[in-house]
Amino acid sequence: MGAITGGVLASGALSNSAAAEATQPHASGGPIDFHTHMFDPDLPNLITGAMTSTHVAAWLEGMKSPEVQIAHMDRYGVGSHVVGYSNATHGITWGDAAHDLKLYRACNDRIARDWVAAHRGRFHGAFSLPMQDLSLALPELERCATQLGMRVLQLSSCTPDGIYFGDRRFDPLWEAVRRHGLTVFIHPHGQDTAPPFDDFALSNSVGQGVEEIKVMCSIIYNGVFDRFPGVKIVIAHGGGFLPHYYGRLDRNAIERPQTMRNISRMPSTYLKDFYYDSCVYSSEILAALIQIVGVERIVLGSDYPVGEEDGLGDLRRTPGLTPTMFETIAVRTPRALLGV
Repeated sequence: MGAITGGVLASGALSNSAAAEATQPHASGGPIDFHTHMFDPDLPNLITGAMTSTHVAAWLEGMKSPEVQIAHMDRYGVGSHVVGYSNATHGITWGDAAHDLKLYRACNDRIARDWVAAHRGRFHGAFSLPMQDLSLALPELERCATQLGMRVLQLSSCTPDGIYFGDRRFDPLWEAVRRHGLTVFIHPHGQDTAPPFDDFALSNSVGQGVEEIKVMCSIIYNGVFDRFPGVKIVIAHGGGFLPHYYGRLDRNAIERPQTMRNISRMPSTYLKDFYYDSCVYSSEILAALIQIVGVERIVLGSDYPVGEEDGLGDLRRTPGLTPTMFETIAVRTPRALLGV
């Protein structure tokens, strides 16, 4: 497979010298990792009980401590992290929406205070909302955007009550996102652990990719990009499986034209309206994703601390990656999405 040079891939991977040059400190502040996790130790934690890896202790240390994350960044040449609350990315609720709002407000304040403000230039805060109730979520969005200065809204792939974000009830959310120039980062909700996903951790390895398909299709087919052109949405884990299986979408558009009732062009073209992080655990898959959606739609993402140990190194090994492409993914596009 060739690499993208102005949309066309060239052979070979980024050389060590070119990679070193591309990861040197920039006036821009260096590479930005768009997909990292934290959690607030003062809030109820509902996810760690499901973690069965031998790395759980290290993961929790990395999620709790900005200093641990900074040390990791310095070790691997990363300038800053976009950091969001880990429970929120899984669409977890602690009770009713009003109670969730209190907890999210506390965590949004902690990210702004103890991570972003306390370590200037090393973190960009992603805030979270109780998405089962927009009457509570939208005022908190306004507060985070206007008072806390946060530029990223972190969503799960669906609400705690199972509604995906293409639903028309979320039009006020997309309008507010666009009005404030925010970027939305969507991380998949947890999947069922019933057969055949039981015993093999498939709810994580396969289920999250399925969940990403669901939210992307909800957004595409319900016409979010047609109603809110230019809205900025980053999908975790390279968008799961959908960018590599889009042919059947276009086939159905021809054979079942009623599926096009909310959209103005072929479904596959909307893939280039999303952005995608680079955390796909395969250099060949990342090269294919770049060829499908374009290098300018990819951002560096490692899924720290539970994902790739060296996200920049994994990016560097992508077949055909040039220094310009590396800079686009690691620095230029993340900076543009953050408005920094």
